[in-house]
Amino acid sequence: MKTEIDLEKITDDRPANVEDAVGLLAQASRYGVDLDALENPNGVSLVREENISFDNKDKPFWYNLDVKLGDLINPLINDSERPMVLVSDDRIAYCNQAIMQALDIKNSKLAVGEPFLAFVDKEDWMVLTTNIGEMLTSSKKMRIRMRTAKGKIVPLEFQAIYLPDSSHFSFILVSTHLSKASRPFFNNLYDDLTGLPNFFLFEDRVQTAVNNENYKDARLPKDLIAVLAVNIENMENFRKLHLEEFVLKKMAGTLVLSLKKNYTVARGLKYSLWILMPDLANGYELDLELKKLRSIFNEGVSDNFTTHELVVKLGVSVFPNPARSSKKLIEQAIFALKKAQEQEGSVTELFGR
Repeated sequence: MKTEIDLEKITDDRPANVEDAVGLLAQASRYGVDLDALENPNGVSLVREENISFDNKDKPFWYNLDVKLGDLINPLINDSERPMVLVSDDRIAYCNQAIMQALDIKNSKLAVGEPFLAFVDKEDWMVLTTNIGEMLTSSKKMRIRMRTAKGKIVPLEFQAIYLPDSSHFSFILVSTHLSKASRPFFNNLYDDLTGLPNFFLFEDRVQTAVNNENYKDARLPKDLIAVLAVNIENMENFRKLHLEEFVLKKMAGTLVLSLKKNYTVARGLKYSLWILMPDLANGYELDLELKKLRSIFNEGVSDNFTTHELVVKLGVSVFPNPARSSKKLIEQAIFALKKAQEQEGSVTELFGR
């Protein structure tokens, strides 16, 4: 017997308490069912934050908080150990605590509005203005000698960051210089550019050499000690060609490799270089060393394109005659150098008496 099934009647005969699936989902919260927890047992919300809507009393603390970027960044910049100065149209618009400390500025109001040139060595100012475009576009760093409020020269290496300003040419100079408290101790004794001992360490080595001779057995002859003050007279020309650092590094390396290992080649403050020659047997040996120095300086400094002539003046003083103390040795070397600067010639040395 053939039986016909009425599908519509079966559908209509469903129990009344069975609801549509969508209706069940909508009533999940009524039965205490956490659908998010069922789908995501690890507890990570699957709802994007921007789609969250809050009732007035359920809004998080940051919902209506007015956060200004400047309020966050200003303390970070001002308290940073990296010296920073904002320059606008060649004038200082802002300087942080680190730069004020480095330049011995007690009141920031005295610095703000001042021409930046007042705090920069004039020769380095010309180099800075020439290279500022490259610094802003290529992250090039440059060493700039800053003048403190007390007249002391402090070299700082800066990186320039351009500030978009439609009415002024503005940029921030950020130094890589660290505070003395966080700098390694050797940085206070050696020159950052050449790696040579600085003048303060040089003074100590001169004193040590003099002490060694003074405390020798009286029956032994005293060796000679020579102190040389060396100045490269045409350094300004190299500076204009942006070759100052190259020349100093080149000369530092050449002298260290060419002279005896017990000699000290040091970086000066006012003058380019200092040389200490201890343990010289006699004046003849000193003459040979000075002859070697003259030949080194006469060779000049070569780069990939040409050889640059050096104009060098040297002042020489000798222990034990006439100088018998380290202080006198250095003073007489400076006096002899000043006299040599009055003489003509590419390489000239004079002895202090």
